[in-house]
Amino acid sequence: MKRHVTVVALALVGMLALASFSAQAGEKTIIIISKSLQNQFYQAAFVGANAAGKDFGVSVVVNGPDAESNIPQQVEQVQAAINQRPAALVLAACDPTSVQEALARAKENKIPVIGFDSGVPGDTSGAVIGTAATNNVNAGGVVADNLADSPAFQAKVKAATAANPAVIAVLAQDSTSGSIVQRTDGFVYALKKRVEALDSSLVGAVSIGGQDNWSVPSSKPATVKIVVTVPPTTNQADIQSVANAMLLVPNTVAIFAANQDAVNGLISSTADGTELNRQTGRYKDILVVGFDAGSNQKDAVRSGAFFGSVTQDPYQMGYASIKMAAEAADGKPVSDIDTGAKWYNSKNIDNPDIALLLYD
Repeated sequence: MKRHVTVVALALVGMLALASFSAQAGEKTIIIISKSLQNQFYQAAFVGANAAGKDFGVSVVVNGPDAESNIPQQVEQVQAAINQRPAALVLAACDPTSVQEALARAKENKIPVIGFDSGVPGDTSGAVIGTAATNNVNAGGVVADNLADSPAFQAKVKAATAANPAVIAVLAQDSTSGSIVQRTDGFVYALKKRVEALDSSLVGAVSIGGQDNWSVPSSKPATVKIVVTVPPTTNQADIQSVANAMLLVPNTVAIFAANQDAVNGLISSTADGTELNRQTGRYKDILVVGFDAGSNQKDAVRSGAFFGSVTQDPYQMGYASIKMAAEAADGKPVSDIDTGAKWYNSKNIDNPDIALLLYD
């Protein structure tokens, strides 16, 4: 029998109107709920989910809140999804704690839950049986390693003093999302290690601060400071305001924007990235590294305004999560899948193996 998949983006507040969708007789329905229905990253993941639905003969229904900060809306969507008794639920939780009660109901109703992207870190319900995601700690470390390999970065760090310390700023969209927390962890701790390895005088002279989640004081006067800043909300205006402030901190040698929304805020605060131009820009001496893709970020990387970025594989993330959900719905065992990440810059951005991963 010909396999069939129905993929529908539902821009709803709270409830999933699943009654308006039908599957072929005997076909299982899997509901996938992202952290934001509008985000380009998740749109690319939905394409992968669509393809997996076709390959594994399941009906896929897509939903998500109108913004990652709209936690109550996503909680209502998860509750409504569970009420529909799907064969499985795929979820990227905006706030893992807030969905625990709903996931406990999924467990009671024997609905397997698969995490994707940030997944549901710290799940206590027992409903989440596997996650398809980037290993964000490793991916954050990839950003740190490529930044630390830059001769320009090394020169600035070695020239810093306790009276005039080098500052590496980190713009983390929030401090609750598992993926952002993990990639920030990967970046700051890997970079601290790499900086201290540059010169014996730097051992113990690197501090991490700015947020309670990331606070490691130096054991001697800090000559290098890694400073993490989290905006008060995930609203673009707040992100851009924080980015503006970061750019004005004296002796900032590098900025890491930890996800697509953070990147967009930074680009908006620099006149669409023109102020980062390596020859003529107001902030030409700041090395900017990013995460994810999107048209603005790709343009910034291609022009050299960004030193480089790490991309995940959203297509594979969506595909693998539906594959796992279909297998779990059939009672098969599943395990976590690392869907990978790669470094790209102006030199390799158009290589076929990289271009495939760069969504708009």
